[in-house]
Amino acid sequence: MTHTLRRFVRSILMPLLAALSFHSAANDQRQPTYRFCEDPWAPYTVGEISMPPKAGMAVELFEELEQRLDMTLHLRLLPWKRCLLWAKEGKYDGVMLLTRNKDRSRYLNFTVAIHQDANVVWALKDRTFERDFRTFKDFQGLRIGLTEGFNYGEAFDQAVEEYRLKVDPGPTILSNLLRLALGRIDVFFVNRVAGESAIEDRPNLRKKLTHHRGPFEAVPFFIGLSKSSPIGEEVARFDEALEDMKQDGTINRIFGTDSR
Repeated sequence: MTHTLRRFVRSILMPLLAALSFHSAANDQRQPTYRFCEDPWAPYTVGEISMPPKAGMAVELFEELEQRLDMTLHLRLLPWKRCLLWAKEGKYDGVMLLTRNKDRSRYLNFTVAIHQDANVVWALKDRTFERDFRTFKDFQGLRIGLTEGFNYGEAFDQAVEEYRLKVDPGPTILSNLLRLALGRIDVFFVNRVAGESAIEDRPNLRKKLTHHRGPFEAVPFFIGLSKSSPIGEEVARFDEALEDMKQDGTINRIFGTDSR
């Protein structure tokens, strides 16, 4: 190849390579990585604090969304209160699965409802109660175990004030079930699936416990998008993908129940 021809080829290729490099960099800028958090909450998220989750229904949903939205999404497990705080401050872009209340609505935009479930009342199997737990007033005089940072709904929050209910929060679902077995609390509130998962590998503990229907109604779960993050403006995009997943049966397959 002559010197003149080499110069001609370089004059053609170099601008083309530069343009391709710029286009690739521009694409990278248009595809930021969004960080979501959740706490270890089997069977929805399974894993260790400060690590990506290993498995879970919410994880499967998250991975499906990443593909459908063509976004780069990372999910990390954090203590629940820290997850909410960092989403509020914009350190994380969103929360993978949670219920909605007034406080959370101040700093999160919520997608369409994805799944719904109701808390039940866990108690010792050999414990008898004078009441059937048809209303929150029926819990007067009992030591009620709660999980720190969980949303139990406005009706329950009002009942705590109105009936002066004795609440005793613990850090995790498992720790509350252990306290229940030791008699340190009288009842504990969590949905059946999460409670069963927490004691799946503890058959001796499971034999001691049972659950009652209680006064809780099923509540919807959402994805929360931080208002302090650019992703907070992407609710419509998430909703479209989630509605498609409902229509084609993906949501029902993941959660194994009717998610309407």
